[in-house]
Amino acid sequence: MIDLRFTIYDLRFRLLLLTAYCLLFTAAHAEIVDRIVAVVNDGVITLSELNDATAGIEVMKGDDKEKRKKIIETKSKVLDQLIEKKLVEQAANKTGISVSEKEIDNAIEDVKRQNNISHEELLRALAKNGLTVKGYREQLKEQIRQVKFVNKQFRSNIKVADEDVYLYYKQNQDKFTGPVMHRLRIISFPISESGKTKETEKKAKDILAMARKGEDFAKLAIEYSQGPNAQDGGDLGYLKAGEMDATIEKAAIGLKTGEVSDIIKTSTGLHIIQVVYRRKGEPRPIAEVDDEIRSVIFQRIIDERYKLWLEEMMKKAYIEVRL
Repeated sequence: MIDLRFTIYDLRFRLLLLTAYCLLFTAAHAEIVDRIVAVVNDGVITLSELNDATAGIEVMKGDDKEKRKKIIETKSKVLDQLIEKKLVEQAANKTGISVSEKEIDNAIEDVKRQNNISHEELLRALAKNGLTVKGYREQLKEQIRQVKFVNKQFRSNIKVADEDVYLYYKQNQDKFTGPVMHRLRIISFPISESGKTKETEKKAKDILAMARKGEDFAKLAIEYSQGPNAQDGGDLGYLKAGEMDATIEKAAIGLKTGEVSDIIKTSTGLHIIQVVYRRKGEPRPIAEVDDEIRSVIFQRIIDERYKLWLEEMMKKAYIEVRL
């Protein structure tokens, strides 16, 4: 499915600027008797708009009663979002923010780039959904106007102090700590021929018994392992999550330092591992995460500004829900 939305900013608060107008409509408008489901000042939200924004929710799982309840709850939440969007739309229109033809052209190019489609494919998608190029450009124009309003209203003149960055870093050390590293040794027995499986299993059990009796694991690896780094005592070095076979990783996490695992079966054979050392993750330097922290704080300020603005607009607005 081609997504006819464009993306020129990243705001993670609840406002859904782009959902109501330029989504590919999954439900046809034909034969729908439209009605008003909400009045917002001098504007309205229609049933068809709400249906477009909630298309697909009928496939929710559950019995009929539970399903109806979920659908009603979902439509109510989406309607709240459409009301918010309507308030932003109205506020943006009052500001007289202009949108150039070039900005609309850039938005269309953004849609084509994100969907990896040609201009002809975009035209076909518009036609399929009953949209003309002129109508689509008008919709994009209104979206861009709203985005510019949001950027001006909530993103401008925000400065994140160094002190705030340092405080956030200190209070959230766990978010900036590197992964736990496991230093492992391994003894491996590849199973290349099905007829030798039992023979290999017996050999692995014998070696495991020796390791459990306290024989030097590294020496056992040098003598018996047929896997990686056997001559180095099976030393795999330091590994973090995702850098080893998932089955071996799961076994390693469950072992204490110095402990030897049970026999581990993977697609490559049978293995025995020993955790030589486990190194806790070290906090990343503040200089390395400075931009990341500033982005988080920046977004928090935007969210707070938007929340306060919305509360004020809701108090002043005439809103009537007719769902």
